[in-house]
Amino acid sequence: AQGDTGGTGGISKSRRGGKMSKPRYDWWSYVKGMIRRYPALHAQYLALRETTITAQLTGMPGGGSVSNPTATAALRELSPINQREHDAVRKAVDETRQYKDGQDRIAIIRLVFWDKSHTLSGAALAVSCSLPTAWRWHGEFIRLVASNFGLMDNVDS
Repeated sequence: AQGDTGGTGGISKSRRGGKMSKPRYDWWSYVKGMIRRYPALHAQYLALRETTITAQLTGMPGGGSVSNPTATAALRELSPINQREHDAVRKAVDETRQYKDGQDRIAIIRLVFWDKSHTLSGAALAVSCSLPTAWRWHGEFIRLVASNFGLMDNVDS
């Protein structure tokens, strides 16, 4: 599909010197998967941060449980790789929201990656932007997540 930049990272023919072959970032599919997994990771992240308050049913002082539920919640966390993925996407979302067209950009990402209800061209129609604009926003968001994750340290962007 033309809307999925096919791993080119959104690099146009003119920026590639007019060559017909497209360079491919090895991490492009991985980052798209990371973005798709974000809603589940974020729900898991939030669930781990919830404090639980339960009644002591033992009748004994202390009851053998942790006395500070807030401290217990703070100690629970995602696995290191899941935490890095979550943080990379979260940071990209927060940064993208700051753009003047940030809500539309996030709507494109939500429809395509999280709701999985639209193709990129369908999302462009839903948000009332042109398809080339949607392609650009899509590619920029993927590259931003990749950068936040540390995958673009040695790549010309």
